[in-house]
Amino acid sequence: MIKRIDLFIPYRSLYGVLNAFTDDFAEALSRQGVICRVLEANRDNPQPFLDQLFRDPPDCTLSFNGLLPDEEGRFFCDLIQIPHVACLVDAPTHFLPLANSPLTIITTVDRSSQTFFHEIEHPQTFFMPHGVDKDFKDIHAARKYSVVMLSSCIDYEAIHSNWQERFAPPLVEALNEAATVALSPKRTSYMHAFVQAIDKQAKLGRTIDPQLNFVEALDMLERYIRGKDRVEMVRSIKNAPVDVFGTDDGTKKWSDFFKDQPNVRCHPQVRYEEALQIMQQTKILLSSCAWISDGLHERIPAGTQAGALVVCQENPYLLENFPQDQSLLFYTHGAWDKLNDQVDYYLGHEQERKNRVEAGKTLVQQNHTWDHRARQLLQELNVILATEH
Repeated sequence: MIKRIDLFIPYRSLYGVLNAFTDDFAEALSRQGVICRVLEANRDNPQPFLDQLFRDPPDCTLSFNGLLPDEEGRFFCDLIQIPHVACLVDAPTHFLPLANSPLTIITTVDRSSQTFFHEIEHPQTFFMPHGVDKDFKDIHAARKYSVVMLSSCIDYEAIHSNWQERFAPPLVEALNEAATVALSPKRTSYMHAFVQAIDKQAKLGRTIDPQLNFVEALDMLERYIRGKDRVEMVRSIKNAPVDVFGTDDGTKKWSDFFKDQPNVRCHPQVRYEEALQIMQQTKILLSSCAWISDGLHERIPAGTQAGALVVCQENPYLLENFPQDQSLLFYTHGAWDKLNDQVDYYLGHEQERKNRVEAGKTLVQQNHTWDHRARQLLQELNVILATEH
């Protein structure tokens, strides 16, 4: 039985999201009777951190997005012989090295990502989507924002130009096809869409360079579909005012994409705590997360709990947990006129918007808080660690 878990504060976290997740999850685990410590290592002086850890060793350690190996390929958990839970928040292709660590247990927010790690022979991987603090609530503040997107800007056009310049035609065609499939209503993961597209090229006798860095190509594909979906989603909103908060890409700013849309206002990035406050003042929250094909992103439960109607792309997991036309507002990539009409409708019918949000709040409180994730984690860990021992 798991009795003690030490949670590590990440070295860096854009917007402070991972720090907030760490604190919220530690509190949720504590409510399940687990003794938790939240530890932070100072790179210049790690000794106090190590002293704390070894003075009273936990049953396992945990961090969001995990601990990648050092320059020599060594994993901290394998060196100290204490299992580590890597709760992945981002796309799995960024964390492939974790599969080389026998003592790293991986959680994913997308069932397709779980399948991916199983396929590369890392069986101690399981699906555990994002959650929300059970006490985070709708404060019933004035909702001064009609439509909001809280996301980083990604220059998907530059990514597309890059792969056209760098890669041979068969690979360019495969990437283009994979992007189309990954963004389609089929909700095929970008990883499997890419593999299928490569296989198709091979069957046509169009060989792909075996020296290709496939991980780099997958990363480019993942960023491309994320950026494209975000920009096109905002562009689809023609009438309602849209406020976009997020960091710029190195080559483009958010405002560069919306020069001909006076209804779109772009703002600098905000810390996660402020983002939650913005959600509490928002009527409709746009949640574009194209890389998740069968799972849940934190904006969905957080935005719903904040009292916003969350717009997101439907996938099998979401449909299982949030029935169609009852709480979340699902969209299909490319069906942009329909989305614009739906946004206009719910902004003009406040009581119907509130009714959907209230239905969503009930579902979130029943199944999608960090307390639910804590209970699942403990069940999974007790099985995995018992098997390993």
